[in-house]
Amino acid sequence: MKNILIPLLLFMNLISEAQNTMYFMDRMPQSVMYNPALVPQMKFYIGLPGMSGLNTQIYNSGFTVNQIDEFIDNLDDPNYIPDEFVKSIGENNLFTGELNANLLTFGFKLKEKGFLSFLLTGHCFVINKAPSEIAYLIADLDNLYPEDFPVTVDNIYMNGNAWMSFGVAYSRIINEHLTLGITPRINFNQAGLNTGGLNYRVDYAELEPGETEFVNTYKGEMQVGLPSEINRDAVENGELNTEAGLLPENWTDNYTLSRVLKDKSFMVDFGAVYEIDKWTFSASLLNLGKSNYKTDAYLLNGEGEKVFVHETEKIKIGTPTKLYLGAMRQFSPKWNYALLLNNNFYSTGSVATATVSLNGYVGSALSTSVSYTAGYKYDNLGIGLRLRFLPGTDLYFVTDNIIQAFNYKNAYRITAAAGINISIGVKVKTNMPDENMQNEPEVIH
Repeated sequence: MKNILIPLLLFMNLISEAQNTMYFMDRMPQSVMYNPALVPQMKFYIGLPGMSGLNTQIYNSGFTVNQIDEFIDNLDDPNYIPDEFVKSIGENNLFTGELNANLLTFGFKLKEKGFLSFLLTGHCFVINKAPSEIAYLIADLDNLYPEDFPVTVDNIYMNGNAWMSFGVAYSRIINEHLTLGITPRINFNQAGLNTGGLNYRVDYAELEPGETEFVNTYKGEMQVGLPSEINRDAVENGELNTEAGLLPENWTDNYTLSRVLKDKSFMVDFGAVYEIDKWTFSASLLNLGKSNYKTDAYLLNGEGEKVFVHETEKIKIGTPTKLYLGAMRQFSPKWNYALLLNNNFYSTGSVATATVSLNGYVGSALSTSVSYTAGYKYDNLGIGLRLRFLPGTDLYFVTDNIIQAFNYKNAYRITAAAGINISIGVKVKTNMPDENMQNEPEVIH
């Protein structure tokens, strides 16, 4: 089954979240992706393909890159005890990864009370929850000794999805306090997988002196949506050759625009913002919906040493619903402090974080955010920078954990977002009472 999962994961990562630090940053039109009611304070913005931003998050609970490298390097040492490392991971290892790309986005103000954004984006996520013995499968089994077998990994839960999305975000100012927003989206689903309680076992068998082999045993079901039909040369009488490729060698030849747009589904985001005095309260619920696969949908069933393939009419694969709750207080015309609560609801359970931040801007050229995030691990110091380096053009970089971003081999969690925005008619908005404002809100062209 390991040979089946790897090609799918590689494909989904070629389609290129959560940056809590970005949520309250000044002059960032990407805020509508976190809450469609957060109205961009500008007349018009555009994010160009390849320039408007890439947002990624990777988290692994049990070990870092350096730790797994050390584990693999020491497996052929007869004095090394691999079980000690495996036990240090804990009962289970949790891996989550997200990658979001802005392919083309633009938006504009609708008179005085509305804002409309068009969002063409690419998304990918993977979550894997498995017993700590999964470390042996990451390593090369050839480096293990006979006494290390059998390697048994039971109750593997994996969920992954890759899709492109076209959405329209609309926000409406209801009154002086309340703003509501909604983003309906059409998703074009590219690849997905879902397993529930998959069991995998590897035994070491000595056929004759000097000749050995690994015997793989599978139990459980996997739902798979593919970007092309399955490799027919790898299937005989319904049985899958797990050593062969899951996709045909020339599958990209048939990966046309019509195929990209074939498997569609619907998703929606909701948001609200309430302002009173110096305070702004916000809430949003994102990714309500599931991905449908009808064109190349399969069920893979493990039965002993065999894996059987069944083509099916339709499968549904969920996406992680996200909840954001925010509170921000404007304590000076240019600076505020804020609290953001975020909960991601995965198929394996929820993962919650809390972020406190200081946000503001210096003149028209620079805005920044400094944050601390509790959740995952507790050493997440974040920073966000937006620099206007040309008229109407902003370069930004945001991360929730700046230390790990530059020391990724020792990091359990890495987040980063970067890109260029073009915006016109930026209006600096604060919640300070009028007597604290010396001039009218600044408009930057």
